[in-house]
Amino acid sequence: MKFNYKLHRLCGAYYGHPTSTSSLAGKGSGANLCYTSSGDSLISAVCNRVQVLDLKSHTVRTLPIEARSNIRCLALSPDDALLLIVDVQNYAMLVNFHRGVVLHRLRFKRKVRQVLFSPNGSYIAVTYGKHVQIWNAPNHMRREFCPLILHRTYTGQADDVTCLSWSSDSTVLMGGSRDSTL
Repeated sequence: MKFNYKLHRLCGAYYGHPTSTSSLAGKGSGANLCYTSSGDSLISAVCNRVQVLDLKSHTVRTLPIEARSNIRCLALSPDDALLLIVDVQNYAMLVNFHRGVVLHRLRFKRKVRQVLFSPNGSYIAVTYGKHVQIWNAPNHMRREFCPLILHRTYTGQADDVTCLSWSSDSTVLMGGSRDSTL
């Protein structure tokens, strides 16, 4: 008899939690979607799990990781090696995307609305309440004691930062807040 079963298909609401009634579900829209750099696969959050939909071969793969609560935001590195997942309770997981292995766990003390890798893959921008934090992105080829190191915190917004955008050369970061300021 075989007992090495793997989760293949996961039923649930894609990229959000409209069917959830718990207080951990949050308000507003659910998690974001990510495409791989080739555009062949779509990464989506299903409650506290992550599914990868291969658009060419029409297959679905569920990553063998599980967040503590519903996933709020996802970010995939430009080389498709690292996936950063942040849940509703602000717990983050840095995951090797190809193997599905958790490399590092982190807890943010404030609400995170969006995470975004820089186009060159060397930084990670995180909305952190009224601030934007820039973290050094880890090198997935080398073992590090603490792979996520805070590089800098930008302040000055009057309200919570809700969206981020990097320039194509990774030198300029723009953040928008709830009071419609950039």
